[in-house]
Amino acid sequence: MKKFLVILMIVAGLFLNPVKIKAQVKATQLPVFEAEIIEVIEQGEKEVAGQVAPFQLLKLNLIQANDQTTSYQLEHGGFPTAFLQEYQAGDQVFVNFYQPLSELSQAEIIDNTQANITGYATYHSLGLIAFLFVVVVIIATGAKGIKSLLSLVLSFVVIFKIVLPLLLANVDPVLVISVMAVFIIPLTFYLSHGFNRKTHVAVLTTTLCLIFASLLAITLTNVTHLTGFASEEAGFIAIEQQGQINIRGLLLAGIILGLLGTLDDVSVTQAGLVFSLKKNNNKLGFKKLYQQAMLVGQDHITSMVNTLVFVYAGASLPLLLLFINNPHPLSYVLSQEIVVEEIVRAVVTSVGLILAAPLTTLAAALVADWKQVKQQLQVK
Repeated sequence: MKKFLVILMIVAGLFLNPVKIKAQVKATQLPVFEAEIIEVIEQGEKEVAGQVAPFQLLKLNLIQANDQTTSYQLEHGGFPTAFLQEYQAGDQVFVNFYQPLSELSQAEIIDNTQANITGYATYHSLGLIAFLFVVVVIIATGAKGIKSLLSLVLSFVVIFKIVLPLLLANVDPVLVISVMAVFIIPLTFYLSHGFNRKTHVAVLTTTLCLIFASLLAITLTNVTHLTGFASEEAGFIAIEQQGQINIRGLLLAGIILGLLGTLDDVSVTQAGLVFSLKKNNNKLGFKKLYQQAMLVGQDHITSMVNTLVFVYAGASLPLLLLFINNPHPLSYVLSQEIVVEEIVRAVVTSVGLILAAPLTTLAAALVADWKQVKQQLQVK
């Protein structure tokens, strides 16, 4: 689900920040073009530096910004590797040139050694994936699903139009995400779940849990000396932005933002459960409301924590394989930042969820039975 939402964000980003996929990007960057493989001219192996190297000689049509096409040949592979992606005629791919196309002679374009295939052009299918998601949500939830999708669109607009530009402008990432959360929590919650007591409670408790979890994230990143450079993406953005972006702050902001998406589920569900119990049995007092709702809340917490474990495990299978066949001591492996970062992320998210259930249930029970609670306080 986490990766699926990332795909939706990418699709939204293409609409919110349109780019010419088929054209070369900024003049200062290496040109990247979309191309279609017309023919696999040759495929086999050759010896390179005493090792066998698989290769393909491909004929492609380069699609330029004006939709004109240029045919050229490109050798894919030709160096020792454990795995070579084999392409077929009809495949849509992206080709990265090592220098501007205008600087290449016609001979170099036709028999090219100045470019390589970076991967499939799969962006065509992202729109279909997003459309199927929208259809499933609307069929399953009706009008509420439409409101939820509007909330999702609003979140994307805020992220792509406000958050990301501010981050690129070198504004502190933690400050950006914190301010965004203050505004986005009530907007999306009320849009998705309506203006009612249940949502009031969910907004309040989600904000409190987010504050506590953010402090916990800051503390754990300090204790574990995380820098934020565990991922390749962080290194790339640091080089591209010439060190202007606070990568460590970006790590904290990512943890907080990820937690925000999961707290919605727990807080709204628990608040809704309490008010439903009170509606069905008005005689239930504060204590009984809390106890009965927490019976479900405990199951909710357990299932959510288990879900988080499998989500992180599924996203980190290559990393987990390093534990199985690694010559280094376990203490060394566990001390690597890429491992510590995932552990901190999982702990912060889990603690936030665990705290959200009892806190939301407590607040909802107080609000649902406020008249009786107020009378008891006045008696005392």
